[in-house]
Amino acid sequence: MRKTILSAVSAIAIMTAAPAFAANAEVDAKTAAEIQQDNAVVTEQEVNKGWEDTKDAVSETADDVSAAAKDMYEDVRSAFVTDENAPNATNKINMRRAATNVIGANVYNTDGESIAKVHDVILDSKGETSMIILADGEIFGMGKQVAFDHAVIAGETEEGDLIAPLTEKVIAEAAPFTYEADVEDEKVRVIPANGYSVNKLMDAQIVNPEGRVLADVDNIVFTQGQASSMIISFNKTLGMGGNTALMSLSDAELVKNSENGNYSFQLNAEKSAQFESYMKQF
Repeated sequence: MRKTILSAVSAIAIMTAAPAFAANAEVDAKTAAEIQQDNAVVTEQEVNKGWEDTKDAVSETADDVSAAAKDMYEDVRSAFVTDENAPNATNKINMRRAATNVIGANVYNTDGESIAKVHDVILDSKGETSMIILADGEIFGMGKQVAFDHAVIAGETEEGDLIAPLTEKVIAEAAPFTYEADVEDEKVRVIPANGYSVNKLMDAQIVNPEGRVLADVDNIVFTQGQASSMIISFNKTLGMGGNTALMSLSDAELVKNSENGNYSFQLNAEKSAQFESYMKQF
């Protein structure tokens, strides 16, 4: 197994509200290629003004599809006892800031129109968000996927959906995205060689130094715009039921299997012993 370390993994910036591309009229005039490559940003005041002008329309549009996401919190026990928490301490997790709700979120333009859904988020080797992958008209995973720099996200609704100064035309004309890094086609945007798919990270497992599986990663949790921890499950029977716990991303090392490309989070010997003792409580 070849190790690939995701540095600064405890400080992954996923869904911070970033400066947007310049105004809607300019977006309409740009080609998809220009939008995907443009690094121009507007001022914070302009972003705030655009958000204030459109948040009511966006919120009304989102009510039917996102009302169930309001006030979604979950109490999860800490996997490891630290100086900051006591034994059996629980953490109240805002599930709207968890990857399972970020991925699949609606994307609205600044006119409050739904234009796409979030299909994935790509991290770079430093653990920072480099791309957001959108799906246009996706049905059962068969729709076109396109990638934009994460800076295109201008804000979010109270329900957790995203706002971006894009149009359906721009998305339709954008180069398709592929996870195959070795594709050589200027008409296709590929995942960077050092890119990490959050979707794939959520399929990862927690393993001990020998590679024995201890738990599964169920979700990645974001705190103040950074991926700080993961919700893991263990003691399952035939892949069902079991218990859950919250584990900091800094407690494990991200490794990649060079044979199948799958990821795992590897605990060191001390952490493995602590966690196995923790599992016996249930």
